[in-house]
Amino acid sequence: MANCPNCGRALHFTDWKQDCPGCGVNLIYFGSNERLLEESEQAEIEHAKHQPAIDRAKAAFFGSWPAIIRLILHVLPIGALFLPLLSKNLPEGRQTMNVIDLYKNLPDGGFGGLVGGALHGDPALLGVLLLFFSAAMILVCLVCLVMSLGKHDKQRNLILNLILLGAAGAGILLWVIGGGTPAFGAWIYLLLLAVILVYNLYLAKKGLKIKHTVCYIGGLPSEEYFGYIEQGMSDLEIRKKMVEALTAMQEEVREKERLAAIEEEERRKAMK
Repeated sequence: MANCPNCGRALHFTDWKQDCPGCGVNLIYFGSNERLLEESEQAEIEHAKHQPAIDRAKAAFFGSWPAIIRLILHVLPIGALFLPLLSKNLPEGRQTMNVIDLYKNLPDGGFGGLVGGALHGDPALLGVLLLFFSAAMILVCLVCLVMSLGKHDKQRNLILNLILLGAAGAGILLWVIGGGTPAFGAWIYLLLLAVILVYNLYLAKKGLKIKHTVCYIGGLPSEEYFGYIEQGMSDLEIRKKMVEALTAMQEEVREKERLAAIEEEERRKAMK
């Protein structure tokens, strides 16, 4: 059994109409405006909470020239992988390979055979495995750039760069131990990875500018709204401030429209 939300009258199964038998209020639409207002405010609150993360992601990825330069630097090593990387003397002659050639010349079993050979102590295969690992880490670093402006994300970004550079350097060293030699592409690859690390150290110290998007909740800037919540202000008081803010916005729009109309009228008179 339910009660009327307006007058409190007990409703029975025989009260099948949508109007309350006691006060006549529509039971379906009673309080609908308040519910719509609450749902609208809740949607604006959720948007205001998530917008800072979106602003940080934009600033970290392409929000300024320093961020765009960093993005380009993270892509360049991928191109270096297609240059001659490693060479080795074989019975049929000296063979120089890039990342595609290394993939084509994987041991039987593909990457499984490569891992197996590396685990059995073949330094050359372990070096190739580390180079493939570094190539995968480039993609990981690219993805993590979007999240590089959080509280602890700068340290994570630098750690990933160190792992990336260390894996590539160790891979080339192990290839040499295994009897091969690095080609010029390997040195370019290492140089680019070192430049990425140095540039990220520079950005970690200097920082990237974040353009914050102003979000409104019921006409109030989100920072002001959340400040009222922290102060313990009642919903009624916050609603009054919302009405004041929305009224001011409406008056500002009307004033702009009035000035635009005056300007248009003066332009027409000048043309006559």
